[in-house]
Amino acid sequence: MKFKFNIPNNITLIRVALIPLFAIILLADIPYRNMLAAFIFCMLSVSDFLDGYFARKKKQVTEFGKLIDPIADKLLISTALIFLIGGGVELWMAVTIITREIILTAIRIYLIPTKIVVPASIFGKAKTVVQSLAIVFVLLNFSWSYYFMIAAVLLTLGSGVEYLFRIRKMTGTKIVNLPNLITLTRFLLIIPFVYYFLNDNISISLYIFVAITLSDKLDGISARIMNQMTELGSGFDSFTDWAVIILTFTLLVVKNHISSLLLVLLVFPPLISGTMKMVYAKKLKVVPVTFIARLSVGLIYSTLIGILIMLGYKVRGLSGTINLMLIGIIVLVYLTMIVYVFKAMTIPKSNGKKKVKKL
Repeated sequence: MKFKFNIPNNITLIRVALIPLFAIILLADIPYRNMLAAFIFCMLSVSDFLDGYFARKKKQVTEFGKLIDPIADKLLISTALIFLIGGGVELWMAVTIITREIILTAIRIYLIPTKIVVPASIFGKAKTVVQSLAIVFVLLNFSWSYYFMIAAVLLTLGSGVEYLFRIRKMTGTKIVNLPNLITLTRFLLIIPFVYYFLNDNISISLYIFVAITLSDKLDGISARIMNQMTELGSGFDSFTDWAVIILTFTLLVVKNHISSLLLVLLVFPPLISGTMKMVYAKKLKVVPVTFIARLSVGLIYSTLIGILIMLGYKVRGLSGTINLMLIGIIVLVYLTMIVYVFKAMTIPKSNGKKKVKKL
């Protein structure tokens, strides 16, 4: 996808470059800060209309512009929401909108090599307009801003579903399928898990974590039964596993339940293993899978459930068993790393296609 210096693309890039200025004004202790921030936000939002107008009028619509324009919108909206949390925007509103934008932007980027560009729909454009109005109303402290934020959240979710349906029509079951939707749900459950854990509601956190663990098996079973095993699904599943695992251990460190040294020891091997798997998959078009990797992930999930049970229900007798399981985890993740490094270094010369397996 080639970049062209034309008026629409230049306007979009200027909009992206001015987003930090908008954030600085929100942080600055100056008179009429919110009014100034609202003015700049409106100018940046209007520029979104201008780049589209010039692109159509001058016939300068490019694939790069189709991709970068919605990304610029998402960066502006997300920046505003983050800085307005607690100042008119509730945490759940910001998390819902930003999570949706991140997921769909990731899909857009994933589709770049396939030369499939999904342009913004009328539903998506309406969502952006309502989001922008809601943010301006929050900045100006209008009394009805809360209801506009509710409408923005609902439109965001609705347009996200509509976008997934369009992707399904264009790509079949390669991206939007039941296993990937289960994995996506598991990924989204991270948000309430973190919220309840940080608020010391360990019991609800435990239930959510168990749901995440069980759904990990469910997406794999559905992928095999429905013959919908894909490279994207395998990578997304593995990413979700380690996002849950590393984040949970980080939370345990933040709450002083475990040593930070354990977290350090656990972070390094997955990074190396993931890199080696990408090298292997890039060359052979096959996602490598090992029994020891599955065993390590299963043991980690079991150990974390044990820790949450011990914390939530004050079960002291589990501490000795959990310490042994933690030692086993460290051994397994480092053995897994060694195996994947060995696989990447001994890639066979033949490049025959093989069936993608579930991680």
